[in-house]
Amino acid sequence: MLEGVVTHPPHDRLTATDRADRLLTHRVWGTLVFAVVMLAMFQSVFVWAEPLMHGIETAVRWCGACAGRGWPRGTAEPVIEGVIGGVGGVLQFLPQIAILFLFLAVLEDCGYMARAAYLMDGLMTRVGLSGQSFIPLLSSFSCAVPGIMATRVIEQRRDRLTTILVAPLLPCSARLPVYALLIAAFIPARTFAGGLLNLQGLTLAALYLLGILAALAVASLLKKTLLRGETPPFVMELPSYKWPSPRTVFFRIWERALAFVRLAGSVILAVSILVWRRCTTRAAT
Repeated sequence: MLEGVVTHPPHDRLTATDRADRLLTHRVWGTLVFAVVMLAMFQSVFVWAEPLMHGIETAVRWCGACAGRGWPRGTAEPVIEGVIGGVGGVLQFLPQIAILFLFLAVLEDCGYMARAAYLMDGLMTRVGLSGQSFIPLLSSFSCAVPGIMATRVIEQRRDRLTTILVAPLLPCSARLPVYALLIAAFIPARTFAGGLLNLQGLTLAALYLLGILAALAVASLLKKTLLRGETPPFVMELPSYKWPSPRTVFFRIWERALAFVRLAGSVILAVSILVWRRCTTRAAT
């Protein structure tokens, strides 16, 4: 019945995706490309965000100066230092959050994250997990809650529990402002290799690497003791490469930035007002 209807080519034709996968899924070259992409992402968090952060800081100072003109002297400080300063302290880290999720959204939407999961399967297998744990752990870089929820796709209960327990060890977006503040305060803004590498970006990458190594070490310990079991096989369909959708990328960045401003921003604003009020009270007494 199929004669004359279905034809089989004598040789499999290589597509553009197949040619790209020869490099990006290679054990050596693919891992090197993955490391370069991750390093470029962390470098960009500081290099690209620096002009935007300075612009936000200047705008906040201008707003504070404008607010101080319309208030009697001595009564504008709570508004300028507490409210406007607190809001500026929150918005100043927004470019770094947006750039980080810009990279993650583009890499995920173009199909590269599936290749990264394939590359990381060998590393995951050494600690007793499979490549299925890579995507939930990667989601934990944005927030541990969706990363834990994403572990529902892992069939083995022991692997699912192990992934849930180590997900909070990975640096999430809530820690990024803390890292950025400490790095800006204690790490000098030195550049290397003709300006391609930044010491602050390297420090941020080292902090993320430290969290990853801690998560892998704890996962290996759990799989050898409390949650001992065989490593399940990893089967995953690699999607074709495509151009990222600007609409999808924009809404993912908007969602994460809005969540940061609404959740973390409200807490930071309240704390900054309380700290400023406490300091002024002590100075008055």
